[in-house]
Amino acid sequence: MKKSYTRAAGVAQRLRQLGLAALLAGGTVAVAQAQTLNYPVGQASTSAGTYTDLGTTGTVISTTSTDDANSAAQDIGFTFTYGGTAFTQFIFNTNGIIRLGSAAPSTAALYYDNGQTGTSTDPLQSTNAADVNLLMPFNIDLVPGTSGVEYRVATTGTAPNRVCTIQWKNVADKAGAGTDAGIGSQFANFSFQLKLYETTNAVDFVYGAATAGTAGAAGTRYPQVGLKAGGLAATQLLLGVKYDRAVWKTTQFTTTNYTTRAHDIIRTTLPDAGRTYHFGLATTNDVAIRAVYTLNKAATLGSFPQSVRVYIANVGTTAQTNLPVTLTVTGANSFTYTGTLASLAAGAAGYLTLTNLPNTFVAGTNTVTVSVPSDNNNYNNTASVDQLVSTNTMSYLEPSRSFDASVSYGAVNGVLVNKFTVGATSYLGSATLQFEPVAGNTNAYQVVVYNAAGTGGIPGAVLYTSPTLNRTAAGGSVTVQLGQLQVATGSFYVGIKELGGDGASIATQIETPLRSTTFYASADGATGWFDLATTTLPMRLAIDVNLAPAPNCLAPTNLAVGSITATSAVVTFTAAAATNGYELVYGPSGFQPTSGTGTTVAVTASPYTLTGLQGATQYDVYIRSVCSTTGNSSYAGPVSFSTSCAIPTVVSTFPYTESFDNIPTGQALPCGITVLDANADNVTWRVSTEQPNSGTRNIRYQGLLASVAANDWFFTPGLVLPGTANTRYQVAFSYRAAGSGSTGTSSFTEALEVKSGPAATVAGQTNLLFTNNSINNLAYAQANGTSTPVVAYLPAGASTQYVGFHVISPALQSNLYIDDLSVTAVT
Repeated sequence: MKKSYTRAAGVAQRLRQLGLAALLAGGTVAVAQAQTLNYPVGQASTSAGTYTDLGTTGTVISTTSTDDANSAAQDIGFTFTYGGTAFTQFIFNTNGIIRLGSAAPSTAALYYDNGQTGTSTDPLQSTNAADVNLLMPFNIDLVPGTSGVEYRVATTGTAPNRVCTIQWKNVADKAGAGTDAGIGSQFANFSFQLKLYETTNAVDFVYGAATAGTAGAAGTRYPQVGLKAGGLAATQLLLGVKYDRAVWKTTQFTTTNYTTRAHDIIRTTLPDAGRTYHFGLATTNDVAIRAVYTLNKAATLGSFPQSVRVYIANVGTTAQTNLPVTLTVTGANSFTYTGTLASLAAGAAGYLTLTNLPNTFVAGTNTVTVSVPSDNNNYNNTASVDQLVSTNTMSYLEPSRSFDASVSYGAVNGVLVNKFTVGATSYLGSATLQFEPVAGNTNAYQVVVYNAAGTGGIPGAVLYTSPTLNRTAAGGSVTVQLGQLQVATGSFYVGIKELGGDGASIATQIETPLRSTTFYASADGATGWFDLATTTLPMRLAIDVNLAPAPNCLAPTNLAVGSITATSAVVTFTAAAATNGYELVYGPSGFQPTSGTGTTVAVTASPYTLTGLQGATQYDVYIRSVCSTTGNSSYAGPVSFSTSCAIPTVVSTFPYTESFDNIPTGQALPCGITVLDANADNVTWRVSTEQPNSGTRNIRYQGLLASVAANDWFFTPGLVLPGTANTRYQVAFSYRAAGSGSTGTSSFTEALEVKSGPAATVAGQTNLLFTNNSINNLAYAQANGTSTPVVAYLPAGASTQYVGFHVISPALQSNLYIDDLSVTAVT
């Protein structure tokens, strides 16, 4: 995955492209064994809590300065064991870090320097023997905040359960310098604590409320949060990682040193008071609720019943059996259910689905909580999410939370989708998308709806495609109508298709870990779908669905098209009840019935015959009921069909073009194109999807019989040339040889001649237009009136000409491709 910023000042944080190379915050999830730092990553957690200021409890820690200073050795008050070593003292540093023991670190300026001025030492890069046994609740260049700075230590409680609390009160991250100049303090006033626990040797980082800075610009800062033992190896680090705009509950923990991200902050996202990061030692009995997944916005119209999923981990050292897992809903709705998890091996983690939810909820705000019984570590026994129940909106976005980042597929036709599930037949009124502000980005996009009929429930057939729209550089919320599309009970997908290479920059919220089988992406919206939970972008997409009330009548069923000719087709359907007729809408393949680009006809009954159609054309047809009371039903369809070729096929309107993309149903060739296997070897020209120059198809001669020289023709329809004075007709086309790629030369050499004449026969081809016996180019070459070799004009005067393409390659050659044929009047 491609990140758009690094851990240095002045670089943008907006994620723009989806890829597969960036590091996911979280690192390994395996329980650490025999590490120098004996705090397993599985025992690290983030939880809501309470921040209690020490007040006058304990002792003020004296320093010579409030900007880059170490204290004298301070007493812990008991023996604290860290990485296998017992400590009774620590050195306090003003920059949000302590060193255990009585010796000071290598410098008082111990922090990562955002401005790259070279005046500090990064403790996570330092190999100095003095920079070991470090605890970093918020390590950055800190100075006094706006309310009077104080440093304090207090040891409370009674043995063997005493707690040493070390407090930084009213501090601020220092305004930028160097490459960071212009970036102001992000937290103008901030307090936090480090807690050391007797006997358990656990560590807590507890954060108070922060005041956002107002001076200077907002910008990402990279405080270092976590533990360091004797060095920089994975066995000696345990670090918290967070996106700058992500809320603090999304922090994950890793044993890998920081690269592109640290515990990033920005003034627009402040910590919630009481946020606690807990680091514990391995214990026998510890089950963690890592995440609760449900709709964060649910609709009374169709969302229920909704299941709740839980990501649960056994981070203890013994297996769990018959574990009670309790789901509690409080707020506007009340509900409790306890399920049993039969077994969960030590070190195992996975999803548990709780399905016994009510069929209906009333509108309002719920808190959805999942918990397990008390164990050796109660910091991670519970997780909760808020859910807003309204009439019609379904969303994975937390209502009270801002956006953390943005994402694009970053390629033309790339698609990002959200999966939604309804408990009954439902109607899609609109989709609401949130775009990140991006200067100059006005890329085109479409909203797409898929069923979930793909293998394993991935996106399947396209149900709806909106008209092409353009996002604005300012971003923001956009609502796109979905035409009351009817969806059946079960799952469907709504997403965005990018029509510009720079991407859509759809807003996101971080979710850690990201729920599986919910957010998908594809390079073309048809194949290669992959689950975003398997990538390193833990991002929920800002794509909401707004359900519509059921219409007053149902749509017709069993829509079908038959008896197709070049100019007509018969539409049949099964009538619906309580209707006052029907609206049938047809148009070119891919059109939308609500776009106004189709043709609408009033229909009273089935069957109905469409007339005046164009030959060799692909159509879609929809139908809906006109309700006998008011309004219309949703549309049924589309049903696609292709009209046959008009007989006889001649061309009298120019320019004539043939891209070989439009093949009528049941035919192998475009209308008017014929082929001749002159050497009767059963190998000839055919339409192919391999190596098109444009669109999806070309016409290809495939030399399957290597020992037989090619002698095969394809002919255009008859071209009726009017013989207009001073007007000639120019044939043009693109051609290439066989081989992988689109540059360089092929190892095969093909030969082609192009002729014309009054008949589509060998004898009828009397005028030589073009010859090339040395075709080995892999990039398509253009043949026309200015190319080398040149293509001659068709004969002057009034006549009917058939243009023939004659492949004459010698034996032991391969494929020849032709695409984008045209005949144009030249004056």
